[in-house]
Formats: sequence, structure tokens, C-alpha cells
Amino acid sequence: MKNNIPTRWKLASVSALVISLLGLSACSQTPTAVTTQTSLVPETLVTSPNDDREYATMTLPNGINVILVSDESVEKSAAALSVGVGLLQDPMTQQGMAHYLEHMLFLGTEKFPDTNEYTEFMTQNGGQHNAYTWLDITNYMFKINNDAFPEALDRFSDFFKAPKLYPEYTEKEINAVNAEWSMRREMDFFGQFKLARKMMGEHPANRFLIGNLETLGDKENSKLHPETVAFFEQYYSANIMNVAMIANRPLAEMKMLATNYFADIPNKNIPDPDVTDTLDLSQVGGKRVHYAPNQDVKQLNLDFTIRNNMADFAVKPNQYLAYLLYSEMPGTPAQLLRDKGWVSSFTAGAAPNQYGNYGTFYVNIELTDLGMQHREEIVALVMQYIDLIREEGVDQKYFNEIRTSLQNQFTFLEKGDEFGYVSNLAAAMQDYPLTNAINAGFTYAEFDEQAINNVLAQLTPETLKVWYISQQEKTDSQLHFYDGKYRIVDITDAEIATWQQPSEIAMNLPKVNTLLPENFKVFDLPDELKAQPKIVFDEAGIKVWQFASQDFPDQPKGLAKIYVNNPDNLSNIKNEVLLSIWADLYDLQTAALATEASIAGMNMSFSALNGFELTLNGFTDKQAALLENALTALEIDITEQGFAQAVDRYVRNITNAGKAFPINQVINKYRELVRSGVYSEEDLIATAQSLTVSDLQQVLQSTLANNQVRIFAFGNYAQADVQAMVAKLRAILPEQRTVTEYARSGRWAPQTGEVLVYQKDIDVADVALIDMHVHPQKGVAQRAQGLILQSHFRTVAFDKLRTEEQLAYAVGGFAPAIDDYTGLGLYIQTPVKGPADMQARFAAFKTEYAKALAEMTPELFGQLKNAALVSLKEQPKNLSDEVGPFIADWYQEKFSFDTQDKLIAAVEKVTLDDIKDFYQQTMLNPTAARLNIQLRGTKFVDKAFADLPNQTLITDVSELKAIMQYQ
Repeated sequence: MKNNIPTRWKLASVSALVISLLGLSACSQTPTAVTTQTSLVPETLVTSPNDDREYATMTLPNGINVILVSDESVEKSAAALSVGVGLLQDPMTQQGMAHYLEHMLFLGTEKFPDTNEYTEFMTQNGGQHNAYTWLDITNYMFKINNDAFPEALDRFSDFFKAPKLYPEYTEKEINAVNAEWSMRREMDFFGQFKLARKMMGEHPANRFLIGNLETLGDKENSKLHPETVAFFEQYYSANIMNVAMIANRPLAEMKMLATNYFADIPNKNIPDPDVTDTLDLSQVGGKRVHYAPNQDVKQLNLDFTIRNNMADFAVKPNQYLAYLLYSEMPGTPAQLLRDKGWVSSFTAGAAPNQYGNYGTFYVNIELTDLGMQHREEIVALVMQYIDLIREEGVDQKYFNEIRTSLQNQFTFLEKGDEFGYVSNLAAAMQDYPLTNAINAGFTYAEFDEQAINNVLAQLTPETLKVWYISQQEKTDSQLHFYDGKYRIVDITDAEIATWQQPSEIAMNLPKVNTLLPENFKVFDLPDELKAQPKIVFDEAGIKVWQFASQDFPDQPKGLAKIYVNNPDNLSNIKNEVLLSIWADLYDLQTAALATEASIAGMNMSFSALNGFELTLNGFTDKQAALLENALTALEIDITEQGFAQAVDRYVRNITNAGKAFPINQVINKYRELVRSGVYSEEDLIATAQSLTVSDLQQVLQSTLANNQVRIFAFGNYAQADVQAMVAKLRAILPEQRTVTEYARSGRWAPQTGEVLVYQKDIDVADVALIDMHVHPQKGVAQRAQGLILQSHFRTVAFDKLRTEEQLAYAVGGFAPAIDDYTGLGLYIQTPVKGPADMQARFAAFKTEYAKALAEMTPELFGQLKNAALVSLKEQPKNLSDEVGPFIADWYQEKFSFDTQDKLIAAVEKVTLDDIKDFYQQTMLNPTAARLNIQLRGTKFVDKAFADLPNQTLITDVSELKAIMQYQ
């Protein structure tokens, strides 16, 4: 089971995810008593040498610890407050309580009683807000324009002092929580995570995390509203809260703000809500779990239950052992099993506080069909390798390597977005000493052999669950709350005995990493390269743009994109499929190189576009060596077995996409429908299954022999480095090479009166819709108008359709750019309405919103416009932020590199009448081009699709070529 809990699965609002997917601007454990050696805990807050911001820590009179960050460069301020309470404290009579309370806190307070006031205030001031609940924490956060920060703190802090907890909103918020559960009930991760906790018996981790209509509500001996109030009164105490704030204000002023708004949160002096229940390992370990997932995956996971050792963060025993286990160096299990063709992915790690006082150490393996036939042998090999580590692997040389890697990362640590930063800080303050909140993940204070051996002593058959995960598993039980079937059996003594035999395969521990940087020299690059990207090489179909960082010139890092552009896959489905298979095989065969590079502070990726793109980024010292190895690997070794396995993965990836969140499916379908060169899933699968090794070899040769090469080099590259890139690339290209025209996918050119409707049944329960109208005129002025309007449109849609009517958890509005055109649309994933009924509600909402827009005051418009401008003008936080707009223009051949500047200028000119007209020309315009996507889930197969006037019905994306025109 995947036990390392990704942040994206925490119970938080999906709005940010949806906005990101649509390409727009923008619901761990309170530790047991920390016993970290006092000598390893610094006296003051540790920050990166690369961080020029001012910091302060303080403890308020009520016991709240606070981290303050003063950064005069930020255009937006942010704050987060974490509470050390979560699922582990849910009453058994109201499972999901912590999560439900998180929802309720947003719906008004004594000082600000209007249920929509907080959301509206955020929208008007360029803000975003969210919260999430997990087993041991509930974390709330927001980000807003600088001038609105004090008012936002006033509203935010009142959640924790005097929430209204309106009884009349009880049913509505239960429905919201239920809709969130409905989104996740078919997700294999949540099913497996629930089963792992179910095996823990009476341990508090064995509760239903999310909550739904069954677990939340009035029962014979439990009334929801009184229990909600009681839960808040019991656990929302200042002494288990932490706050993080970042703003452009001086520290002295920030201290006053923290004191003014957070010091009067009541301190009830409650004991830390730690978990002390002891597990019966005979019920948890020594088991094999056969799990039949919804997605077509083939996985083998080793899941060891370990004691919570968060207090050992400064000596990192878990990371040390994971480092040895996931190594791809020659002679390690990952490399040996890949070479046998048994595995396609091999990872290891730990979540030491996953269940409160217990955690997990895991090895997760993606299998091939051949590997499915050797699962017991693979488990034996891993267990034998762990024995090898016990015997030979606890060695200071690996400590030195890991520490060097972590020190390099921390020394040149880049800033991130304020919203994420305060959220992560507030969470870290729950887990680590206050002074280590920033550097806990990077500090490796000393080599502690005993700490490593303590973990090794727990990696035994007695603590082990082996997960066999595939659709071929024989099962005898069905999970409650999630769509997962399983069977649990004891691992036999005979099998365990095989693990204790000498391995039949020669294994060894990893060799030393050769890519760790040694030189952090920063080149003094010409000023002309800092203004915008410049062409520094143009010869024989190879063109190089170089761009130096203006905002972060002291970073010894760079990003290089080598794009070998070939037009064939836009019109040839075989090329489309074969390039994806090539990328898969390349990733597999360069896994060792990529892992070594990652440890050294570099990343490499290979992706199939129109042709292929090789991207390198990170420290530049050893990038030349990495590039040479990466380019040499383009000539991949192709075997019949390896090719067949790649085809199998390709087909399963396509079919598994049909098991994703409906909201994700509808957004991905939107992306497909507005661009050219797209093929149906059925055609892609049929094509993949018809291909041969010879076909792949031909495409490799053709792509390398027929192309146009474009290179984008950003950051710390000297002229000689760029020249070396070109020379290395030329060395692998054929002498007889044809230079082709640059090719990129076209984007839909919407036509007056065009109504395109896509309808499809999907293999998950809910319904998902997108309904978008396109402004008939193209240009940056329309893009600017849509940008200002979308935040208000999205907020009103969310408040009406989600908060008031409880039609969905994921719902909102968006104003996408379709190259030079701009649209305005609604999106939703609903568990309560069929497509026709939901479309009818969309239609009514469009009219309702028109009335709200007509009543918009100049003051409100001014706030919305200012919010858009502040967001557009935000200074980059890191190298990626800085280069992002330029890379986007580069792909689109906008070589003046001024798209962002033009958009800012256009936004400054927008008036209130302009956005009213924009709405009239899109949502209320009967002749505006329209794209409507309806995905009907299994729960609604008896409900009709919606038919629209003058529609052209699309059931297969392959039909688009005959229907759509492209820009």
C-alpha cells in the first residue's frame, strides 16, 4: 500500500487543483513528547544561507508558538494556523468530526456572522484560502493582498475564538463532506489506507477519516451539533496551536499583529492529544494482503509497522535506510529486478507518525507481467538485501553522502509561494522543535548507528504486511466506505524461511555518487542576457536561446530544455504512440542515472511532445556529465519483452485514466478537445497493440534524422557550457539529417454559432460537466476582461452551487485562454444530479449571475481589478517562477517574450462596463461558440444527457478533425 501520504490526498478543497488543471491563476502526526537530544536542537531558528528574509519566533501569552517572516518583496501576505487534532481524536459516534468541523469554521463567526463574508473578502482582495484535516492535524491557511492583511487576520483568527457553528448549516455541511467522500470513495489509495488502519483493530487510527451521511448526523445516543460544539470546546485550545505569518511589514509590526489577533484565542491547557494505544502486531504483521483495485495496476508493497521515531529527525535513520533501499546503483535490488524485466519502479521511504504513535517504513514496487510471476522471489530478495544492510550497510560513508546532498539543497534553498510556505511551517511546528521548523528535512546532525539499527530491528516478518495489488487477486471481503475488495492471509513460516537463506542473486550496496557538485561558481553573464532570452546559436537547424537570471543571479543552478521537434505525430497516430513508448523505455533505462542526479541536486526528464524534449535542471557543476549520459541513452536497448511491457503500461495508463476523479477527467477532456492532433483512447490502445519493435526502431531513427532542434538555457551557464551542449547534441544526431518546419498543436478557432457537445459514460460514480462559451473577438483585451471577471464568477458559483445548494464539492468558474481567444465557463463534479438536470441548473445560474453582475459596484470592481493586477505583478519567488512566462512564450513562438507585460497593460485599461460586456458576449450570447462536455457516472446511467440547441454531438475525439477549425 502506498503509505507515504501525498499532500494532495489530504482532505482539503480541490478548488486549487481544479484551477491548476484548467491553467488558471490561482480541505503527519502531533508527535509524542519530543525526546530529540537537546544538543541537536538549535537555540535559534535555523534558516537557509540563501534566505535573505528576516525571521522572528515568539510564544504568545496563551501558549501559541509563532514564526514571523518579514519579506519586503512580497506583494501578498499569508498566514496559517495548525491545530494538533485530527481523525485520531474523532468520537466513534461521529467519525469524520475533525474534518466536518474544519468545514463549519468557515461559515461565520460572532464578529463576522455572514456565512459568505470570508470568501467574498478573499475574492475582493486577491486572496485564496484553504484548510485540510489529517489523522493528527487540522491546518488552516490564507494568502491575500498586503493592504488587506490585518483585516484578513481579524476574520481568520475569529474562527478559533467564536465560530457560529450554525445548527441550520449542519445538514448542508454534512452533504459537503459526503460529496468530498463521494469523490474519493473509488480511489485505491484511500481504500488501501483504510484497510491498513482497519487491521489495527482498536487503535484510534482505525476510524473513517472523511465522514459521510452514514457516520455524521443525529443518532440515538449522539446528536451531531452538540458533539461538534463539544469537540471544538475540547480540542481547539491555544496550547496545541501554531501560527506562521509572512508579510512585507517589519517584524515589530508583525509581532503586534500576531499578538492583537491570536493572543486572545482561549488556552484551555489541554494535554497534548497523543496516542498511546499499543498494537497487537500479530494482527498487523506477518500478513499478506491481496487487494483488488479499481485501477489496473500491478504492485507489490512491503509495509513495515514501526514505532514513531519523529524525535530522531536530526539523525535521520529512516532516510538513511530508504537511501540504500531505493538506490538504482549496480547490484542493488532495484537495478537487478529492472534488468530481469520484473519491475518498472522501485521506491522506499517512511512515514514515521502515520498512525500516531506508530508509523510505516515501506518499499513500493511496480511490477511487470513477468514480475507478477515472481512476487515471492522479489519479496525474498528485498528481505535478503535488508539483511545485507544489517551486516555491511551501516557505514559512515553513506551518512557523509546523504548529509552533503542535504546541505547543498539547504544552502541554496529557493523561496516558494507564501501560501504553501506558511502552511508547511505551521504543520512542521506540530512535528518538530520550533527552531527546526524550516530545516528539519535537511539537517543531518550526526551519524547515529544505534538509531539506524533500532529501525532495522523493526524491519522483520513480524511487523511486515506484504501487499499484492492487482485486478487478478482472489478476494473474499469488501471494504465499507470504499470500493475495494481484499483477502488477508498469514505469511507462512516456509516462505519466511526462504528470506533467511543466502540470496541466489549476487547483491551489493550502492557505490559512491559521482554527480554530487563540488564547484558552486556563479558566472558573471552579460546584461543583455538578463533582459530577455537571446538567440546565441543558430546553425543547421539547431537554435539556442540563452537567458540569465536577473532575480537570482547568485544561484549556481540552471535549466536546459533540448526540444527535438518533429511534426509526424500530429498526423500519424503510430508516431504519437511510439514516442510515448520511447519515453517510457528511456525513463526505465535511465532510472539509475536519474536517481543519482536527484541525490546530487539535479533532475532530468524525457517527454514525448511533437518529437521529444529532454530537460535538465539543478546545480550546473556536473550538468555536462549528466547531459552526456542522458543523450547517450537516447539509443535505448529494445527487447521484445521490454517493448511488450511498455505497451502494457501504456494501455493500462489510458484505461486507468478512466478511473480518475470525474472532475479530472472532464478537465483533461477539455484540454484534448481544444487542440489538434488528438486521438481517441480506443484508437490509441488499438494502435499500441498492433506495434512492433521494428516500428519503434524506425521512429527513433526518423525522429533523430528529421527534426528542428531548439534549446533553451536559463540560469548559470557560461558561453562554453552552451557550446558544449550543442556539441554533445550534434554528436548523437545523424550526419544526414533533414531540418523540418517547427510543429505545434493547433488550438480551436471557435466559429460563430458553433455548439460542440461531447457526451460519454464513465466508469466512476459521479457526473462531471464543463460548459464554456467563447468570446467572439480574440485579443489580449478580452483575456484581461476574463481574468478580472473569473474570480468573482467563480466565488459566486461556489457559494451558490456548493455552499447553499450542496450540489457538489468541486464546483466553480474559469476563464481559459484558447491561444488568442478567451472563454468563460462553469465546471462541476456532482454526486446528486444527472447531466441534464445539472446542465439545467447551470443555465439558470447564468441568468442569476447576470443580475449579480449588473449590481456590481465600482468599488467592488476596483478591488477585483486591483487583485488581478497584484497577482500578475507578483515578483518571482524562485528560478522556476522567473523563467515560467518566458518558457510559455518560447513554446508558442512569441519571441518578443512580452505576453505578460501586454496582459498587465490590458488589465489596467479594463472598466466595469468591459466585464459586463464580456459576460454578455459569452454566457448570454446565443451565437457565441460553445464547448459543452458531459461525463455521466455509473450512478446516473438512467439519467439523460443534456441536448443543447443547434448542437454538434461528438462521441469520439477522432471526429474533431472534420468538425473543428484551428487557429
